[in-house]
Parts: sequence; C-alpha cells; structure tokens
Amino acid sequence: MRGQVSENPLVIKFGGTSVGTGAAIGRAARIAAEAARERPVVVVVSAMSGVTNLLLGHAAVGATADGSAAEHLRASLAERHLRAMGEAVAPERQPEVEGRVLRLLDELVETAGRPAESVKARRAGIAVFGERLSAEIFAGAVAGAGVPGGVVGADPIATDRRFDEAEVDVAETERRCSRYVAPVLEDGAVAVVPGFVGRAPDGSPTTLGRGGSDLSATVLGRALGSSEVWIMSDVNGVLDADPRLVPDATLMPRLSYHEAHTFAGLGAKILHHKTMEPAAEARLDVLVRNTFAPETPGTRISADFADGDGVRCVALRRKVPMEIPCANGRRSETAMVVCIGSPSEADLKLGLRLLRKAKIRFLHAGFASAGLVFVVNGEQGEDALRLLHGSLVTADSPGVEEVA
Repeated sequence: MRGQVSENPLVIKFGGTSVGTGAAIGRAARIAAEAARERPVVVVVSAMSGVTNLLLGHAAVGATADGSAAEHLRASLAERHLRAMGEAVAPERQPEVEGRVLRLLDELVETAGRPAESVKARRAGIAVFGERLSAEIFAGAVAGAGVPGGVVGADPIATDRRFDEAEVDVAETERRCSRYVAPVLEDGAVAVVPGFVGRAPDGSPTTLGRGGSDLSATVLGRALGSSEVWIMSDVNGVLDADPRLVPDATLMPRLSYHEAHTFAGLGAKILHHKTMEPAAEARLDVLVRNTFAPETPGTRISADFADGDGVRCVALRRKVPMEIPCANGRRSETAMVVCIGSPSEADLKLGLRLLRKAKIRFLHAGFASAGLVFVVNGEQGEDALRLLHGSLVTADSPGVEEVA
C-alpha cells in the first residue's frame, strides 16, 4: 500500500512512442508505479505510435464497405497489441488483459460497420479505440510493476458535440472525475485514462484533436485538484528550436505559461497548442520529461516563472499570407521567424543587421503579441531561423559590434 506523501494526484501522460512497444510500455509502467508509491497517480495514455493514423484511414471508408477491411484492421491491431501485451504484462495477468483487448477489437469492428450521424462522428467513434487499447495493456503492466492498475471505463472528460477538436465542459468533467476517477485512486490503484477521448452530453465519443492527450492530462489535472502534470515523450524536454531545422537546439529548463503556449501555437511538436490553458487556470506545474531517460531534469512550465529576459526560443511559420513580387511577374511565398520571450530593441537591431549581412531578404520586422517577428522570403526561412537562433538565443552569440 502506498505511503501517502501528497493527497494531490499526479497526472502523467505517456505519448505514442512511450507506449509504442511492449518494452516501452513496461518502462513507462515502472515510472508510474514508482511515482504511485508516494502519491495518487492518474496515467493518461496515447495510442501506440501509428495506430491513430491506421484507424483514421479506416474511418474514411464508408460503413457499407466490404466487412473484410474491418476484419483486416482487427487482425493487424490484434497482432500488434497482443505482442506488446506479451512483453509488458506478467504471464499470470495476460489472459484477463487479452480478453479485454479482444473485446475492444470486436467492438471496433461493430462500430466500423454501423452508420454514423456524420463523417466527424464516425471518425471520432473509430479513432478512440487506439487509446482504449493502450490503456488496457498499460493497466496490466502497472499491476506487474507492483501497484494495482485500473482502467477508468467511463471517459471522465465531458465535451460538447463537436466530435473533432471538441470543447471541454469543465464543470461536468469535474463531476465525472469525482464519480469515475476518484474511486480508483481511493482503492490505491493507478487510474489509467485513455487520452484524446471525451464524451458528448448524449454519451457519444468525441476527440480533443490530434495530440489531444497532452490536453487531456492538464484537463484532468485541473478537475482533480492536482499540483503537477508530467508530459512524458521521447525527448528530454522542450528545446529552444525545432531540432530537425536547428541541429544545435538546446534544452530549456524552464518556461512561463505564455512562452509555452506561444511556442506550441507556432508548431512546437512537444505540446498540444491548448495544453497550457487548463494549466494556467489551475496554476499547475507541467514537467516535460523523457520516458527513455527519466533521470534528465526536463523542462518545467510553471506559474512561478515570468517570461525570460531576451529571446528564449525561435519558431518558423511557413506560408505566411504576405507575398513578394518577383521579376518574372509571379509571386513567391514568405516565411516568418518568431522570437519568443522578452525580446528588446537591441535584439531587433541585431537581427536586422545579421539578415542584411547574410543577404536574406526581409519584408517586415517588428514586435507582435507572439514576440519579435522577421518576415523573409519563404525559400530563406530555414536559413533565417538558424541565423537568428545562433545569434539571439544561444549563449555564444556574436556581439553587435561584430556584425556592424
């Protein structure tokens, strides 16, 4: 039984790569079990990596299509999930978990064969099975790690009827959490919740949008009175630029809510763009950590942090609706580099000097609600991003006098 250190439940979200294989699920379950020995834990799981795309692809096929497609989908999902179960779940628990997985797959086939009231309702009704399947395997793996695990069968997040990118009903979600999540925690178990999933007022399944498991975690944290939410993925935290575009991007140990919200809204893949809204309302700490290197400190997003001095991170937005006349009469696209934090006039001047020196054509530069923005020729967007990252964000940036 857990030795209580805090009555505030900790919410831990594990992303698709963190539950992408049986070995990964086992590793994530051990992290949850260790945390659960000190305080109540709610785990929010994503679908196994790639499964949501597979389900949405099938959802695009009409309900009247040949049933062989649904059976093929069932066989493919069964093979992958049962293999993961065999790796992650103790042998004595496997028959029970296997039965639950197979019942879900039977329900999936039945759902796929029924007409839906709309295309979006059909997509939502099918897409939610990815998280449901992950949750069953994860609960079995947690039990094998020495702590009871229970799947919260009734989806605790209440929403409207938008089905895709549904809006959360805050008051009803609190009631559903008290009714369905709290009893699991009171029994000393880890409560496992399928992420991304909601329920409309009539009980229809809805979704919070792609990447919505992050949002599920902070929504549940707010509803349960948590003080902290962990977002676990396959990176060490939030980096100060997209590492696919900026190879020397570095970890940011802390962020303000505003910085994190702005960065996510500009496409930072590590967080869903709405994740910070419930966190800011409830003053939750959000800790972004690496499932595969849990000893790393990660990035903490907190009400205790104001926007940092200077430029904290940079993002690239492509296809900005501003066009450049070209010599051949055609128009070319533009891109915008956004410098987030508390940039100064000196940062603006330095950025302009660097762009001129590098012969990167800019159409506009100035301050906006998102931060300091530089609009450049679209073909030079990535070059501008790397240049401004290296000069305005990194510690060894050149001084103004060096580029004058």
